[in-house]
Amino acid sequence: MKKLFFCWLMLLSLTACQEDEEALLESPDYLVFGHYYGFCGGENCVEIFKIENGTLFEDTKDQYPGGKPYEGNYEPKSAALYEKVKDLPHQVPARLLSEDRSIIGSPDAADGGGIYLEIGRNGMKRYFFIDKTRHNVPDYLYPFLDKVEAAIAELK
Repeated sequence: MKKLFFCWLMLLSLTACQEDEEALLESPDYLVFGHYYGFCGGENCVEIFKIENGTLFEDTKDQYPGGKPYEGNYEPKSAALYEKVKDLPHQVPARLLSEDRSIIGSPDAADGGGIYLEIGRNGMKRYFFIDKTRHNVPDYLYPFLDKVEAAIAELK
C-alpha cells in the first residue's frame, strides 16, 4: 500500500508542475513597435512607436513598412504616455531573438494586418514583421503580441 501511495504521490507531483514562464529579454536599448494594414485609409492604418532612453516617440511618416528595417521620423510624446507603455521593452520574449527569420507568418497577406517589432540591444538590431493571425504565429509570442496591441490602443 505504501508503494502504491508513493507512486500516486510521485505521479501527482509530476503532473502538478507548472510550465516555466517564458524568459524575457534583459535590458534592450530600444524597442520599436507598431501595427500596419495595407488596404486601409486614415491615420490608424500605420501606427509605429519607439521607446528609447526613457522616452516614447511616435513615427510621423506613417508609411507601410517594407521588408527591411523601418526608417521612421520619430517625434517625442508626453511623459504621461511613456508611463503607460514603459514596461513593454522588458516584456519581449528572449526566444524572439533566436528566430532565424524576420517574417513570421504572412503579415497582412489577407488584409488582417501585421505587427512590426525592432529590438536594439548591445549595438545589434533585429526586426520582425509578424502576422496578426494567431494560427500563423508561434504560441510563445501570443502574450507579448497581446501586450503590444494593448500598448498601441493605450496610445491612440
